[in-house]
Amino acid sequence: MPSISNSHSEPMRLDHLLTSLLAEYSRSEVQRLIQAGNVKIDGKVINSPSHITKYGAQIDFQEVQKTANRLPTPLIPVLYEDEEVAVLNKPAHLIIHPTANQQTGTLLDFIKKKYPEIQTIHETKRPGIVHRLDQDTTGVLAIARTAEAQFDLKQQWKERETQKTYLAIVADVPENPSAEIDAPIGVSLTDPRKRIVTDESDPDRRSAFTSYNTLETFGSAAALLEVSILTGRTHQIRVHLAAIGHPVLADNLYGTGSEFIDRQALHAAQLGFRLPSTHQYQTINAPLPEDMTHCITQLRKLFGSARVSRGNINASW
Repeated sequence: MPSISNSHSEPMRLDHLLTSLLAEYSRSEVQRLIQAGNVKIDGKVINSPSHITKYGAQIDFQEVQKTANRLPTPLIPVLYEDEEVAVLNKPAHLIIHPTANQQTGTLLDFIKKKYPEIQTIHETKRPGIVHRLDQDTTGVLAIARTAEAQFDLKQQWKERETQKTYLAIVADVPENPSAEIDAPIGVSLTDPRKRIVTDESDPDRRSAFTSYNTLETFGSAAALLEVSILTGRTHQIRVHLAAIGHPVLADNLYGTGSEFIDRQALHAAQLGFRLPSTHQYQTINAPLPEDMTHCITQLRKLFGSARVSRGNINASW
């Protein structure tokens, strides 16, 4: 059973501490590890991820068995590249970086193979990775090829200088065709995989801002939304849309499955940012994937269609 010591000068939540120390585990995996009784502090089993861990505490944990089979490195379409950055069109069912349950077949494997120079970026545990998309979300994803580009792009994300627009098919039709959702997000106390809209009683809440514009409705059964986010919290769009009663179609975590598509109907359609090489603003678009196009076609056939707005993305669907 591996053992580590809390060297942070300030007390920390146990899940935050282990996530910072164990690069191969995501926060949700750490939380499951704790809740399963696999973590001890000074010899005592701790089941609460929010347990406050003091400086010098001795932490023992039972490692989760890693996946033995090696998954093939995926092939990912490249939308744009120069010597500093590459912009990829991420497919569905692909994780960004290794986790305790999957060590290979990740987007990080792909970029290390295609752009081997990123392995010289030593100041980060995940070289080249600037931002993330959920495993089952498709679309535009920027990666850095140099340390300078990685710093530049991360600063743009930190300062909220990027423009991120998604297409989402949601259950039912929103009462307001366009709206803004300004609601902080925190971790669910009942299911550490989930995020929830929270309030001031949650000391770990993080601000989150989402806006949407309805592009097309399919009777009263579903709607196609153009969604923009200012912040980039985990599951942000999925959480906010579920919170207003319109979960993303086929989102099994925040809604229900769908007969029209086998994964959450969410696509990162457009990304705007400054190129580190020229400092010029660039907007990159990713075409709607085949499964979402098929979903829209089936919804039109069954429920009819009404266009509400053209939106800001220059794309047909």
